[in-house]
Amino acid sequence: MKILVRLPTWLGDGVMATPTIEALKAHYPNAIFSLVGSPASIGLFQRDLYIKHCYIDSSKQSKNRFMALYHLAKEIGTHDIAITLQNNLPSALLLFFTQSNIRIGYQGNFRSIFLTHTLKPQKHLHQVYQYLNLLTPLHIQVPNPQLHLYAKPTKRGKRVRIGISPGAKYGSAKRWCEAYFIEVIATLLKKGYEVLLYGGKEEIEGNKRIIEGLKSLVSLQNLQDLTNKTNISELIDSIASLDLFLTNDSGSMHIASSQSIPLIALFGPTDCKETSPFNTQSRQIILNKHLPCSPCKKRECPLKHHNCMKLITPDEVLDQIFTLSNEFGITPSGLDNVE
Repeated sequence: MKILVRLPTWLGDGVMATPTIEALKAHYPNAIFSLVGSPASIGLFQRDLYIKHCYIDSSKQSKNRFMALYHLAKEIGTHDIAITLQNNLPSALLLFFTQSNIRIGYQGNFRSIFLTHTLKPQKHLHQVYQYLNLLTPLHIQVPNPQLHLYAKPTKRGKRVRIGISPGAKYGSAKRWCEAYFIEVIATLLKKGYEVLLYGGKEEIEGNKRIIEGLKSLVSLQNLQDLTNKTNISELIDSIASLDLFLTNDSGSMHIASSQSIPLIALFGPTDCKETSPFNTQSRQIILNKHLPCSPCKKRECPLKHHNCMKLITPDEVLDQIFTLSNEFGITPSGLDNVE
């Protein structure tokens, strides 16, 4: 039995696909698994010994994507079952070109003629369940899905560690104000927390501005800048060692959720019903102003005011951080109060 899964592109979507991968592994324990996806989504599974083959789909950068997909499919080869977790036409073409026996995906975008089993798209379901629904033709049910990532928590000192992820790769609309992050981080450093700043290459400039804004406010001795300094496995390990996490709706939010790290997630233009942290076993606070214009699901604010994020204030976020800190007994003791 050979099973192929075309993973989502985005890091967070890849994390939310892990219950589907786990369900397939449990149902077909002797199968040979292959994954194809982006460097980010493939990176999530580097430590999974069940996965025998991983392929990066770089066809989008090719002059002739049709031919690039065809050659990639021939490299991947035929599988007994092939499932695409993407909803675009190229992913269905890829499965078709592999000549796999069973090819499963959602309807739409002229995909049905290339798949053997198509399902009607599921709206208003959490993304985890949207992926799991694709297992219906295989008669696989998962009553209690859980996110699953392999982690080796990094060594840490005595201070309470709070991770902060100011970025969000989908677009600027998902990002909380840099000035607000500066205010929150400055307060946390003054109170004696260790702060770890996360981001990929897209966040380098924004995180530099945050650090520059902090220099005149507080000592940066307990600030660790990990922007663009970790691969996916190292990112998972670092997040797994945290006491608490503050983030926009981002891929790192889902990594923290998979490790049951208490977290505060800031939502505005995206639908928290579909992409909220998926973990019922850990404490997670979602801050969302539920404005009439949200969730717009746009990369940039179409109304130009960005109030869905601006109206979430630093004081509100700090209150929630200290609430979680007290709840879990992770508040530094013997330190000055917030000024």
